[in-house]
Amino acid sequence: MIPESDMYPIKTLRQQARILILLDGAEHAGLIPMGIIPFHGFEYLANVMAPVWDMPALNGKILKRKGGPFYPTLQRDLDRLVGLGMVQISNVTHVQDSPKKWRLEGKYRLNRSMAQPAIDYLHKLPDEERFSSFVSELAYAISALGEDELERAFVEDATYSDPETSDNNVVDFDEWRRRNPSVNAANYFDELMPGGTKATVGEKLHLYVRHLRRRVHAS
Repeated sequence: MIPESDMYPIKTLRQQARILILLDGAEHAGLIPMGIIPFHGFEYLANVMAPVWDMPALNGKILKRKGGPFYPTLQRDLDRLVGLGMVQISNVTHVQDSPKKWRLEGKYRLNRSMAQPAIDYLHKLPDEERFSSFVSELAYAISALGEDELERAFVEDATYSDPETSDNNVVDFDEWRRRNPSVNAANYFDELMPGGTKATVGEKLHLYVRHLRRRVHAS
């Protein structure tokens, strides 16, 4: 067993690899440059919808915030990649989330000349290539949303908006619990397909994002 003290660097590298794949998928889907909140929401959907692609979530829980999903450790690793020159940030400013809370805002994209060799290497690894295929499909699904719709859609997600979890409490869908209303909703689309056919995993992602869009406009 790897000592716990040695696990942090491995987890950090895995998360940084994931960030590169997320930004790569977002760029191919026309979602770049991507703001901080949409990027964290993209990461959240990649976690909560991973079982649709028959994959485990990298982060199976998140603190529920009114403003939508946000991962402090993800942000730190994203900032590290900016420092390494692999990710670029533009339009940097500060925005006020609440009367007493400010946060950094900016738009992120890959620095291709620095990041591409790492991405090429990751695509040679079966697990990362599979994750990349999932992220690409998810990115194309959410690219149908407008910028305002995108930021609001994450809050409307079935798991994140579950009334059983109030704000400032942990939404746990793949750590200690296995309760994932988002995946249940995506799988329900099998019941709506004509002629007893089954929706493909890609179709489930697109149908679920359309469902989020309807919820955004109904709220």
